[in-house]
Amino acid sequence: MSDLPRKERITEIETLRGLAFAAVVLQHSIAHYSLVPQAGLQDGVVLALLLMLAKFAVPLFIFITGMVLFYNTGDKLHYGQFMRKRVMDVILPYVVWSLIYFILAPRNWATFGWQDIPDLALKLVTGKTASHFWYIIMLIQFYVFFPLFLRGIRYVVHRYQAKGRMLALLGSGVVFLILADQLRNIAGWMERMQIPVLTDAFTTYADRNFIYFFFYFVLGAAAGLSVQRWKEWINRLRWVYWLVFIILGLRFMYLLMLEFQKPEGIQIRFYTVSLIRPDMILFLIASIMVMYQLASKFYHHRVLYWLGWIGGMSYGGYLMHMLVLRYSYIPDEWLYVAWGWNPAIRTIVTWIVALTASCVLTWLISRFKWGKWIVGVVPKHTQANKTPTSVQV
Repeated sequence: MSDLPRKERITEIETLRGLAFAAVVLQHSIAHYSLVPQAGLQDGVVLALLLMLAKFAVPLFIFITGMVLFYNTGDKLHYGQFMRKRVMDVILPYVVWSLIYFILAPRNWATFGWQDIPDLALKLVTGKTASHFWYIIMLIQFYVFFPLFLRGIRYVVHRYQAKGRMLALLGSGVVFLILADQLRNIAGWMERMQIPVLTDAFTTYADRNFIYFFFYFVLGAAAGLSVQRWKEWINRLRWVYWLVFIILGLRFMYLLMLEFQKPEGIQIRFYTVSLIRPDMILFLIASIMVMYQLASKFYHHRVLYWLGWIGGMSYGGYLMHMLVLRYSYIPDEWLYVAWGWNPAIRTIVTWIVALTASCVLTWLISRFKWGKWIVGVVPKHTQANKTPTSVQV
């Protein structure tokens, strides 16, 4: 099943998770400062560059999930135990934070009544209580359908040799690109058919439908089932994916510059770099490989330690970071503008403050006995060279 013993450590996992969470917070900081009145074209260029460098975050999280699940799952999956752990470690903290965000929205809490409970339940199921919870809903779908992925991928592994497995992986990648290219057409077909639940899954909630993200999970599965071979391919193909990363990154920068320039003036918007489009998918696959190679090249102990620590705090940090960002904007309004800092500098400072605060708060909450209900399971002593046994954001 795997080229390595199950208990052997994958040194890059926590480093990658730390990089991915840092990138998530950076993206949301960029989204805020792109809208401030002071943002000009020069700021748009810097923010666009930072955004493209951070765009890998969600696909990398999905890749990590697939890699860890397939690396750690033995010959027999105990699905009940598997889902029970996800309910306790992932879903319950998500519900807690969903209620926190809901309560802190005055327009919801001030007028809330028993008649609003169905609407709240729908928001919980669809991840609508906070803008970033779409990812949690999509992640839960991978957990629910994990036995199907496991059965299908194991069938390919047992049925075919290395060449056949590679063709199967490439074939699933082609299907993934076709699905992304036909996103609007699929939504139109589902809209006409009006199938309960499914129509909404491919229209209103298409952005959190796991089908439009499945290849990153499958790619992670391929890496988890054959770690040594994956590392060999990362080394062998480095010129290819770096070239794709640079060329497509520059192309998206150019498209963003065109998007910023409106007849009424400069408007910093990022609609062009949607996650679900074929050219972006190619860029993101290359980005995953770039990040994996970089993670394997980090040798400085202190850098590895802190990235690993951030990775260990990533789930609780992800749940709370949008709330933390709200308060991180207060110094911006009081100080940064008065000091004359441009939006790009303000973005970076706010990102560092919010990232630090989210991780520290997660660590502090995890020290309490009830902390796992709020921030999930946080390693007591997170180390960069330790393969996680739990799958988190």
